[in-house]
This record gives sequence, C-alpha cells and structure tokens, in this order.
Amino acid sequence: MKNNLIKGLIFVGAFLCFSMVQAQTVSGTVSDATGPLPGANVLVKGTSNGTQTDFDGNYTLDNVSANATLVFSYVGFSSKEVPVNGQSTVSTTLTEDAQALDEVVVIGYGTTTKQDATGAVETVKAKDFNKGVVTSPDQLIQGRVAGVQITQSSGEPGAAANIRIRGTSSIRAGNDPLVVVDGIPLGGGGGAGSDIGLGRQSARNPLSFINPNDIASMDVLKDASATAIYGSRGANGVIIITTKKGRVGKPQVSFNTSVQFSNISNEYDLIEANEYPSIAASVGNTNPDLGARLDPFGSILRTAFTQQHDFSYGAASESGNYRFSLGYLDQEGIIKGTGQQRYSGNVNITQRAFNDVVTFDTSVIYSYIRDDGEAISDNVGAEGDLLSSALRWNPTRPFYNTDGTYNQPSDNQRNPLAILEYYEDNTETSRILANFGTTVKITDGLNYKLNIGLGRSESTRRAATSSLLNTNNTLGRGVASYEDNYNFNKLFEHTLSYKKDFSENFNLDAVIGYSYQSFEAKGNRIVGRDFSVTDQDIYLKDIGYAATIQPTEVSGYFNPSFELQSFFGRANINYKSKYLLTATLRADGSSKFGENNQYGYFPSVGAAWRLTEEGFLPEAISEFKLRGSWGVTGNQEFPAGSAQTQFGPTGDGTALQQDNVANPNLQWESVSQWGIGFDYGFLNNRIKGSVDYFNRTTNDLLFRLPAIQPAPNVNYWTNFDDIQVLNSGFEFSINAGIVETEDFTFDISYNMAFLDNEIRNVSNQFPLGIPTGEINGRSLSGQRAQLLYDNQPLYEFYLPIFEGYDAAGLPTYRDVNGDGVVNPNFDGPGGNSDRDFVGDPNPDITIGIALNARYKNFDMGANLNGAYGHQIFDNTNAALFYKGAVTSGDNATYQEVNSGAAETGGGPFLSTKDLQSGDFLRLNNLTVGYTLDSQTMSINWIQSLRFYVTGQNLFVITPYDGFDPEVNTNKEVDGVPSFGIDYTSYPRSRGFVIGLNANF
Repeated sequence: MKNNLIKGLIFVGAFLCFSMVQAQTVSGTVSDATGPLPGANVLVKGTSNGTQTDFDGNYTLDNVSANATLVFSYVGFSSKEVPVNGQSTVSTTLTEDAQALDEVVVIGYGTTTKQDATGAVETVKAKDFNKGVVTSPDQLIQGRVAGVQITQSSGEPGAAANIRIRGTSSIRAGNDPLVVVDGIPLGGGGGAGSDIGLGRQSARNPLSFINPNDIASMDVLKDASATAIYGSRGANGVIIITTKKGRVGKPQVSFNTSVQFSNISNEYDLIEANEYPSIAASVGNTNPDLGARLDPFGSILRTAFTQQHDFSYGAASESGNYRFSLGYLDQEGIIKGTGQQRYSGNVNITQRAFNDVVTFDTSVIYSYIRDDGEAISDNVGAEGDLLSSALRWNPTRPFYNTDGTYNQPSDNQRNPLAILEYYEDNTETSRILANFGTTVKITDGLNYKLNIGLGRSESTRRAATSSLLNTNNTLGRGVASYEDNYNFNKLFEHTLSYKKDFSENFNLDAVIGYSYQSFEAKGNRIVGRDFSVTDQDIYLKDIGYAATIQPTEVSGYFNPSFELQSFFGRANINYKSKYLLTATLRADGSSKFGENNQYGYFPSVGAAWRLTEEGFLPEAISEFKLRGSWGVTGNQEFPAGSAQTQFGPTGDGTALQQDNVANPNLQWESVSQWGIGFDYGFLNNRIKGSVDYFNRTTNDLLFRLPAIQPAPNVNYWTNFDDIQVLNSGFEFSINAGIVETEDFTFDISYNMAFLDNEIRNVSNQFPLGIPTGEINGRSLSGQRAQLLYDNQPLYEFYLPIFEGYDAAGLPTYRDVNGDGVVNPNFDGPGGNSDRDFVGDPNPDITIGIALNARYKNFDMGANLNGAYGHQIFDNTNAALFYKGAVTSGDNATYQEVNSGAAETGGGPFLSTKDLQSGDFLRLNNLTVGYTLDSQTMSINWIQSLRFYVTGQNLFVITPYDGFDPEVNTNKEVDGVPSFGIDYTSYPRSRGFVIGLNANF
C-alpha cells in the first residue's frame, strides 16, 4: 500500500514537471520594417489562446506548449506562423501584404476599394515608387501606370515634364492632368523664363515644391467615371497625391540620407581635336589648325554631386495621428553653374474629439526652392546659347587670348566659357499649400465636412548678361532682368457623405457637395540695359547701375481672378458584392466662361459585374470583374478673361489699347469618353491585373484668333464644334508574385498601352492647317516642322522628304505633288509646297516593367520604361552639324562631315534627314539594399537600418543618336504646343546613389 502511494506521488510529480515543461509563458516583440506594431494579434495555432501587443509592440502569452506554433497577424500585413520550439522569447517582423494595402483607392471626395471601383483607377503606393534621387512627384510613377506617359522636357534639375493620361486631347487648352494634393486641386505654374538675348529659358516643374519622400500614395484617375467628379477640369485625367501620416505605435523617428554622383549619359559624336585639322583641311578649311587641343563640350560639363536629407517624426493612437517632416535637397546639374536647392517641410495632424464625433485634419506643405540656371535656351537662333556654342566650338581654337581674356571671335561664335563667366540666372520660389478640414459625425454613416484650402507662391527671377560678353549690339551692352510672380488660390468646400448597409445584400456610399475656388496671379518685370559696370552680379543686386543710353523697361500683369463655383454628387451602389453602379454629376460655374455659358454640366456613369461572386468560375480564378463607363468631362485651361473685353498698355506705356474681344458664348472644351475593361486575379490574386479599352472625343475645341478689326495684336477666343480630337487605345497590366516564401520573394509587374490619336475637320476652319513646331538655327529660324490637319495625329511632322545629295552635293527632295518643280517651302496641303506628313511624335506603345526581389535581409528593385512607334526631329543636328560648318571653322559630327553634302550649300536645311525613330527602353533605376533590424543589431533604440545603392538611367536602348530620346523642347508657335522636337536640350545624366534609411 505504501509502495503504491509512493509510486502515485512520483507519477503525479512527474506529470506536473512534464506539464510545467510543456505549458510555459512566452513573450516577445512584433514589428514591421520600421518599428513595433501595437495591436498586433498573437494566437496559439489551433486554440483560442491569444493576445494583442501593447503600445511598444510587446506581448506576453501564458499556457503555451513547448511545441506550439504562434500565429502573428496585423491588418495590412501578411500573417506569419512561428514554431515555439521550447523558447520563452519569440519575436518576429511582419511584412506588408501588397494585396491588402492596395485595396483602398482615393477617388476624389472619398475612397473606395479596388474591388468595388467601377472606373479605371490605378494606385501606386510609396513602396512601389521609383527609387534614387527623385526631385518631383511625377518621376515617382514614370512607367508604373498603363496609359500614363511622362516625358521629361530635358535633364536639367527642376525641368518641367509633360504628363499625358490616355493621350493628348487639346490644341490650345492644355493637356496636363489636374493634380490634387491632400484634397486641394492645384492651379498651373512653371512658366518659361524671359529672353535677355540668349534665348527663352525652359519652364520649371510646378510640382517640384512637394518632397517626394513625404508622399504616401498617388492615385491616377483615367476615365470619365472616375474624373467627372472634377467636372470642367477632369478632361485630361486626375492625379491625387496623398501625403504621409503618423503610424500607429510609439513615436517614430525616421532619417533618410543619400548622396549621388552623376555624369552625362550620352554625347554627340563630335570631331575630336587631334583629328580636326586633317578633316577640316579635307573639306576646304583654309586655316584648319588654330593651335589648341580642347574638348569644348566637355569643358562645360562636370561630375555632379547631389545630397538629400529627410527627417520625420510621427505617431498615431486611437484619438488621432501626427507627422512632421523636414527635407533638404541640393542637386548639382552636370552642366557647370546649374542646379537646384530645396528646403521643405510637411505637417499632417488628425485629431478626433468629443467621443469621435468631430475630427480635425490639418495638412501643410512649405518649400523654398532656388534654381541656378545657365544660358540654355528653347529657341535661340544662329548666335547660339551655352550648349550650341560648346557643341560648335572649334576644338583647335583656344578659349583664351594671350593676354588671358576670353577669345570671342564674334557674336556668331560665342565662347562657352565666356557665357559661363558672364551670365547669371537665379530663381527663388517659396510656396505654401495648407488644408484645414473638420468632419462632424451627424449619425452613423452620415458625415458633414468643411474643407478650407490655401495656396500661395512667390517667385523671383534675376538674370543678367555682362557687357563683357560679345553680343549683338542691338541687345545693348549688358542686360539685367528682374521678374516677380505671385499666385494665390483659396478653396472652400462643404460635403455631406452617407454610407449605409441597408441589408446584407445592399449598401450605398454617396456624397454631395459644394466647392468654391479662386485663383489670382500677378507680376512685374524690369529690364535694364547698358550698365556702367561690367560685373553682372552687381546688376542682379541693383538694376540702378544701368546707364541712360537706353531707358529701363518696366512691365507688369494682373490676370483677372479666376473663380470656380461647383455643385457635385456621386452615388456608389453595391448589390450582393456582385453588381456595382457609380453615378456622378458635377455642375461648374466658371468666370472663364462667357456670360451665355456660365455653367457646364458633367455627368458620368460606371457599372461593374463581379463574376467571381456568381460561383460558376473555376476556383483558380480569384477575381474577375467586368467594367464599363461613360461620361463627359471638361477642359478650361485657357487664360482667365478670354471671354471678356480686355485692355492693356501700348508699347510705349503711354496709353491703353484693346487686347481681347469679348465672346459671350465662350465655353469649356468637352471630352466625351467611354470604355470597357476587366480586372482579373488568379491563384488567390498572386497574379492580378486589368485590361481596358477606351475611346475619347474632344469637342468644342478652343482657339485664339486674330480679331477682325484694324487694331494690332487684338485676340478673339472661340469654340469650334466641328473640329474634333480622337484618342482610343488598349491598356494592359499584370502583377505576379512568382515566388513567396519566408526567406525569398520575387514579383514582377508589367504594363503596356496602345494609343491611336487623330484630329478631324481642321480644314473646315483652317484650309491650310495649323502650323507649329518652331525650328531654330542658322538659315532655319522661322520655319515650321509640324502641322495639325485632317485625319492626322496631333503634331504630325510635315516636312520635305530628303532623298540624298546630287552630284554637286546639294540636297534633293521628293516631288510630292508631282508638278515637276520641287518646292520645300511651307504653305500647307493643297498648296505648291512639296511636303508630306512623315512622322508621328506620339508613341504608339508605351511600356513599364518593375522587378522586385527579397532574400532574407537583402532586397532588389528595378524599373524600366519605354516607348515605341514615334519619331523625334533633331533640330540640334539640323542647325549645327553639317559639312559647311567645318569648312567655315566650326565643329560637326563625323557622320555629317562624311556625308555626300557639299562644302557650301549643303546645309543647314529642314527635311526628313533629321527625323529619327524615338523608340527606347530605359533602365530607369536599379536598387540593391540590406536591412538590419533591432534584433540583429541587439540595439533596442534603433528599429532598423537599411543601406542601399541605386543606379539611375543605367542604359537606354535606342536608335536615336541625340542626347536622349526622351525629350520635348518647347517649340510652340502662337500658343499652339509642339511635341517631339529636340533643340539644344539639357542632356540627361547617369547617376549612382549611396543611401541610408534609419528608423528609431
């Protein structure tokens, strides 16, 4: 009996000891890549035993078996299972779930989910942005969205970009999309600089004031179903930028820093100094060797250094969130004397009060930008700017005279180093964009919101040319220009939103609202000539040094205030999560319109059918949704006051004269668009994407015409309802998670868009078409290269067809009209000129490719973009490089000097000789990074450190032999834009970045 009792006690003790070993307390920390995750779920797999992490991401869980498995989960992140294996401390890091994060999309005055959207909407999150040194938001999504073409005008820091969503739809009313930042629609900006004798300066990027590191997401609204909520400004699509907010958890400090080194990526194949004497002599140059051995173009280039530093501090709790950030960018250009500095700040605060009945939102963006420019022009003539002077300069001609002064042979042979020394161009811009919102919860599902937005920018440009620079006497001896521009806009909006599930199968999400926004712009310009000193820096400080040989010029402008009053509504209906309907209507009253057309009405409707909810599709198909939409949007990007009579000063400033004739019937351009498409997903959406077809027609095109009266320079704006612009095309995108394991992931994204563009019935109003595409250079100035005409793409090239050189080395052209006489002059179809439509600058196909991989703590990302089926006219080659240039002592390319052209009379000339394919595929950026977390470093106060190296613009595959195929110099004629012409554009660079992202 006693033995049995002892045995029993031993058995019970062994059982208790075994249980103590098997059932234990486990603790740890749950984090993401940037820090702890408060509120993350921790569950023992197969049981109900679980808990949540605290404010610092820590948890403690009792009664955990030694061989149990813990399941960690958090909204927006992939769940993770970790075996306990007898450990008492189990910590883990969760990774973002791309599928979950991509669900919410911003559609204007609200949000929806990707699966419930009926329109063509694409969202790009911060994790998918293009990497490297990015100076403006548009660069973040280049190549990332099907149907969105972003073309940098040049490689200059801060240069403007052309953004086209589903093609070009207007002639005179603008083609850039509406950009909305934290709920505030932006106005225009970024105008070109004035000409003080060295050509018109290029426009600046109006989006550069936003620090890309402060952006959380960019939503692109492409079709009328999505953009009609913005009415008369939605014709060219809408880009909605949302800045970052604080994240749930303890306050987080982030610091990002990077440095970049850049050099020119491609150059013209110019004759080198050691070969120039023999080549020049062979083409009849009687003084082929001037003694020096130079690299003239290389003399204005440098290895550019860029540094970027960003600091942010933020957090979130149940009652709100906050985030503060500061940024500094100092970007040198690869051309000496050029660059951009930017100081930026961002504040985002959300605070809920009165038991979450009232929510206050504040968003403020501030930036100060200094642009340093050089004499790089869009339209300089034979005299030349900095680039053309360096390209032309004889590599055997010394830069300096024997006395140390600059060698300046003539105004037509400008010394590039003298231009660098004697020209200054500085622009300073400060801008603030503030948004204040208050949301009141009236009842469950019914909310009222008041939104107030303010935008203000001031820009000052100071440009000067010293009297020591050899310039044409008509320009005066020394010139300085002061320009000040001021823009202010204010926004007041009231919205009432209602969201309710009426039953398990039916829910409604609706919004109605009123919006008022006004814009004001004014500025002045002072020009002084013939200075009594030679230092142009003094000119910039005090224009009063100008002598009285020529009077100082003073001018100014005050644009009529543009006001927009709007009423809008939208309803989203969801029935059984299968059938979706969106209906939108906006009424816009604009002061730009004529008194007989004060209001415009813009309706749209979109519908979708989620077949995956019907139950008859194979299990492998996780998503299949058919979509269709139709709508009308508007375009009112024409000058305020165009519908009214306007007066301005006469040339001598002594009186007023009429500038514009009133048109009470003037209205917006309207774009009617319909489209169909489908979204798809396979294998639980590891493979997903969309396919779309769209068709859009622009009606009531806006034109500015000379008024029918004897007064000079009087304009008259009108609409032509018979001229139309058509755009149609297909868009395709796919995102595939090829490999998804704990240690290794690899995914690929691909998008492609096909576009067909056409203008109709131009000849009804303009029998000879509408010329544009200004061409500049010796004997070329005043010529036009493009023509808008019936059944042709916008900006189609209209040129003499070059057929080679005759026996005398003179160019020959095709007799297009067959009359036996070749006449290459420009007088439009049906005239006597032998020109033809020979090339389209609009790409037929655009593509984007993104590759991303992760192996443990290593990550890699690559982005490529390309365009095919379009042409570029190389005005640089046409104007500067021909055999006769070497004969007269300038430089040229090997290709041109080895052509069959005559030494004199063989150029320059305008023809298809300089029309080239613009096809290209670019490796935009390639990044490799390595991340250390706090566990790896055993340092609690550092959450993570990520080191990375990025290569930007590593290669371009293209037949184009200019600087770069992605270029668009401003060659407008009388306000009609051009596209696809390259003229002494700032070359693109190739850069390498070393960076660190730190989170504390």
